[in-house]
Amino acid sequence: MNYFGMAIFALALLLTLTMLRIFIGPTVWDRLLAFNLTASKIVIAIVLFALAMDKPYLLDVALVYSLLGFVATVFIARFVEQKGNA
Repeated sequence: MNYFGMAIFALALLLTLTMLRIFIGPTVWDRLLAFNLTASKIVIAIVLFALAMDKPYLLDVALVYSLLGFVATVFIARFVEQKGNA
């Protein structure tokens, strides 16, 4: 097994632990932080896959996904802070 495969396996293991935090997080802020961490791990997985398969166009996909994850986290945080009042 090469280094990319080991890194993807480690990310998958950590991603399952992060998903567990999303489901059992005691507060909404813990769940939001776990959501942000999940988005970051998916971006890392996309970048590792792009490097392993030599597909540079996937780096653009990772960049767009990271921006969408950031914007979604900010919007959800503002929504929760205002207690659902739009």
